[in-house]
Amino acid sequence: MHKPLLIQYFLHILLACSLQIHFPLLHAQEISVRPIPMLDKLPVKAIHRIFQDSEGYIWYGTFDGLCRYDGYDIKVYRSDLSNPNLLASNYITYIAEDHEKKIWFGTTNGLYTLDKSTQQIKTIPLEGSRDPNVFSINVTRDGTIWASVPGILFRFRTDGSLVGKYKTEYNQAPQCAYIVYETPNGDLLISLTYSGMFKFDQQGHTLTPYFPDPDYRCIERIIWDETHQCYWLGTWERGIVRFDPKSKDPKKRYVPQPMPSAVGGQTTGNVFHMVQDDVFHYLWVTTDKDLFVFQITENGDLKQIDTSSFLPSTNKMLYEIYKDKDGNLWVSAFDMESFIIDIRRHTVRKYPLKALQEQIKAQPVINTLCVDDKGGFWFYQERYGLCFYDPITERLTHYSTWTTGKRHLIAYPYKLIPSQTPGKIWSIGSKNHIFAFKRQDMDIQIDETIQIPQTQVNTILEEDDKLLWIGTSDGLWVYDRLKKQPKNISGNRGNVTGITQTNDGKIWFSTTDKGIGCLARNKIYFYTLHKSINHIDATTYGELWLGTTTGEILSFDTQTKKITNHSATCNMSGDIINGLVVDSYNHVWIVSNQSLKEYNPRNGAYRNYKTDNPNLMLNRFLSVCRHKNDPKEIFLGGVSGIISIPSSQKIESIPIQTSAHITEIRVNAQGQWKNIPAGSFPHYTLQLSPEEQDVEIHFSTLDFHHLEQIRYAYRMKGEDRDWIYLDNGKNSAYYNNMEKGTHTFQVKATDENGQWSNHITELTIRKAPAFYETWWAYTLYALAIGGILLPIVILLTARTHPGYKLKSYHKPFAPCLLKVRLQNLFNRRKAIQNELKRNTPVALISPMEFTSADEQLVRKAVKITESHLSDPDFDVLALASELGMSRSTLSRKMKALLGQTPLEFIKDIKMQHACNMLKNATMTIAEVVEALGYNDHKHFTSLFKDTFGMTPSEFQKKECAPSQKQN
Repeated sequence: MHKPLLIQYFLHILLACSLQIHFPLLHAQEISVRPIPMLDKLPVKAIHRIFQDSEGYIWYGTFDGLCRYDGYDIKVYRSDLSNPNLLASNYITYIAEDHEKKIWFGTTNGLYTLDKSTQQIKTIPLEGSRDPNVFSINVTRDGTIWASVPGILFRFRTDGSLVGKYKTEYNQAPQCAYIVYETPNGDLLISLTYSGMFKFDQQGHTLTPYFPDPDYRCIERIIWDETHQCYWLGTWERGIVRFDPKSKDPKKRYVPQPMPSAVGGQTTGNVFHMVQDDVFHYLWVTTDKDLFVFQITENGDLKQIDTSSFLPSTNKMLYEIYKDKDGNLWVSAFDMESFIIDIRRHTVRKYPLKALQEQIKAQPVINTLCVDDKGGFWFYQERYGLCFYDPITERLTHYSTWTTGKRHLIAYPYKLIPSQTPGKIWSIGSKNHIFAFKRQDMDIQIDETIQIPQTQVNTILEEDDKLLWIGTSDGLWVYDRLKKQPKNISGNRGNVTGITQTNDGKIWFSTTDKGIGCLARNKIYFYTLHKSINHIDATTYGELWLGTTTGEILSFDTQTKKITNHSATCNMSGDIINGLVVDSYNHVWIVSNQSLKEYNPRNGAYRNYKTDNPNLMLNRFLSVCRHKNDPKEIFLGGVSGIISIPSSQKIESIPIQTSAHITEIRVNAQGQWKNIPAGSFPHYTLQLSPEEQDVEIHFSTLDFHHLEQIRYAYRMKGEDRDWIYLDNGKNSAYYNNMEKGTHTFQVKATDENGQWSNHITELTIRKAPAFYETWWAYTLYALAIGGILLPIVILLTARTHPGYKLKSYHKPFAPCLLKVRLQNLFNRRKAIQNELKRNTPVALISPMEFTSADEQLVRKAVKITESHLSDPDFDVLALASELGMSRSTLSRKMKALLGQTPLEFIKDIKMQHACNMLKNATMTIAEVVEALGYNDHKHFTSLFKDTFGMTPSEFQKKECAPSQKQN
């Protein structure tokens, strides 16, 4: 059956029945499925072909064009309004790559090559073909390219010249080649539609039937099984067949396997595509009904595997299945989103808590979580109460079934903490109560009850079987478990949010308003940090880690008393921190609502997990804890259940030498050389004309499965003093108003574990000088100094101003007139700059004679600055980072456009807002100072007076006096 016609057949086969035949189950813990990213950017979501080239780019063949995916964006090649004659047909039938890294692709109306280094598409003539519908393209080890059309199999060299062409007919009817397969020993097997397999005679250039069998005439796929020393054939109508060409018994040469069994027990023998995975070595097969998986048994036969744990149990309209370089399987679909099957050994374990879902008839929302010494889960389910769950037996018990008379106090715990006593945990309940629960299997009893008078209990730390440290809203308490007595030992010294203990026995606690406290030798010492701290934990070597209410991550050296802010290093966004724990590797785990980071402070590497990753199951992180007996495993509760992630030693290891590919260059918002292979940079130079001002460079490591872990840093050598580090998900650099001469752009990336690679990709950029910057122009300037050619020089330089329109002048020529006109140009520019200083920047963007790109830049800078008015840490570096450019580039741009430095720009915006605020008579100057992010009232007053010639109080008095008189 011809493949373009299969879609018509697909439309009649979608069923929705339950699976009736039982097969071995492939567990979802061992596999994950996620949609292929950015399908909405494709011209059509239905993907027909998938291919990965030697550099790592993923290529899609669709019914409306060829598409390239680099991990961040989609590039489409097709005939459309902007390029109507690019291709004779946009229906892509096949994709391959030759040994010179050119992409060969077929359409229903011709064969083409795409030179990735020049972006040129070339038509390959199919001489003698009546039907240019390309059925398949294969590249063999000798570098030749085999392209099949009905009736002819073409063989080309990489330059497109013809090696030979061979008739492919059966019973005088034109046939096509499914595949040109090269065996391990170098033989070429060619499978033709309705004709079986043929062996290609390399000497005589002829096709000879290869073990023909009338039952197996449509062989779509061929896979060599090294373990079982046989071939697996995917056929049309006959399913999968084991093929042994060495067998002397003809009956054992082709051994049919059980037909794939679909929903409702229906069988199908129509195989489209077939691959063997690298982990389980299963055969994965797309057919006209569904995706099927087969295990190869010890005796060499196939056994179907149940996929219902990770794929919906319905018939599906699938086409190709493709294995990428990392061993992941990409599946193209017609009636659903195409998807990726990740069959690497997964470390994330998922607990959807089905027993809980059955009870509450809703999604789990795990607000507080604790894992006891036996691996049992204690948690608070939002709006349902305290529960215990055994993850091994999947049994659940609710507090309402426990034999206790204090259910109203235990129902909604604020925090759950494991005890040092086996089988026991602590719970902070209602009305200042603390409970110790003890369990035997699913039998749970209250073992101990503590009440702290007239305060709010926030946290607890069990030091031993005698002392319990308690953090409350009015300080640190200790509870003597033998005497049954609580005691406040810190006095009312702030709201205690966390308690930890270092290996030297000292008790450390965090507060929201007093910094951190230390209990040593029965004395309490306070270290003021001017931070509101809501989380604290300690490493094995005595370093404290702190999380603040403003999303900062700090470390405190308990020996030197030095504070270090790690927020920038581990790329914190300012989101509220829901939890912070230190594992046995001394990695710091930081949890916010939308992200989880495992941070190694010794080398700055971190792994990043986000809730938009379907592999994590949770769409919001709410709680975090360590395993009681295995602190290398971190558990997270949230919306949809519980997951566990082991600590990674990989962020301790030597970095993988990852390379960043420059995937696209845009000059003045127009695409240039769209794809530059990493190895091409020593030989490639980007040439810019004097008029080409703006350069935007995009890059990617082409690591599609670790995008959330990859970060980039870039710089322009000689111009950027330091590397500019980008946030996760950002992959572009922008430079504006580049100076003449040769520049070297550099970019590097982290590996999948967050460690920076030593490999630096470079791109040389040469910008030609404008005519007034050339050597002959400088010669004219030198002559002009002597008054010889002053009129000509002034005319030339004046024409460079966008607002100047050259007029013709009659002789005799008056040099003084030109001098006046030139001075007017300079004065006009200066007036614009001065006007900006006197007025709000936003209002002046339109009158200024900027290019559209310049205008967008200034508008964006204003918007960013105004969004950070109250941030005392917002500075020039922060503004440059959010604009995606270096500090030096921003300084040059601001100076050229506005005649002021970025610091002056930020100050002017703040001063204009200060004026607006001070016009409100009810607003105090102190409130204005705080609202604009100034810490020093005196400094603000000085800046205001320098700008407006009066103090803020004088300005407010002047502005508000008339309105007060009217009132």
